Amino acid sequence: MKDNLDIKKIFSEKEEVIKEINRLDKLVRIYRKETPQVNPLWDTTVDSVDFNDINSSIIESGIEIYTAPFKDVWEGIYKPEIYDKDTLWDNIHDKRKVAKIIELWGAKKSLSPLFFVKHGKLSKALVADGKHRFTVARYMDCKKIPFMVQSNTSNWLLDAIPSAKKI
Repeated sequence: MKDNLDIKKIFSEKEEVIKEINRLDKLVRIYRKETPQVNPLWDTTVDSVDFNDINSSIIESGIEIYTAPFKDVWEGIYKPEIYDKDTLWDNIHDKRKVAKIIELWGAKKSLSPLFFVKHGKLSKALVADGKHRFTVARYMDCKKIPFMVQSNTSNWLLDAIPSAKKI
């Protein structure tokens, strides 16, 4: 009997995933024709760290949240052209993730900041988590951008983004 319940649960979950994929695909079609202008909203509370895809060992070592003018962040990251406005609906991005971010910001939901790490050799930031949020924020002409860095390795940050201010 338990196996039957497990199989039913699996099929039910699969159906929900398919529904969500279909819903997002529909949003993609709508938004690609006419992308709505939304205001990027950010959750800069300590709790927002939990919503990022960051390794738990990094979180345990400490995370700091900063903010800086978008143009300064743009100049301080490695290969910013990947996140440019013209790339929003390109194949380098997951269109469903882009649509979901637009939908959430359109519904006035705050999203967690980006997560940056230092480029191996350059004094530049790499977007380790938040690539789609960053691209949508660029498309929406966001003026300030919040981001997180690992506390014990943040000494590189002011070289990459001198205007960064800790929140």
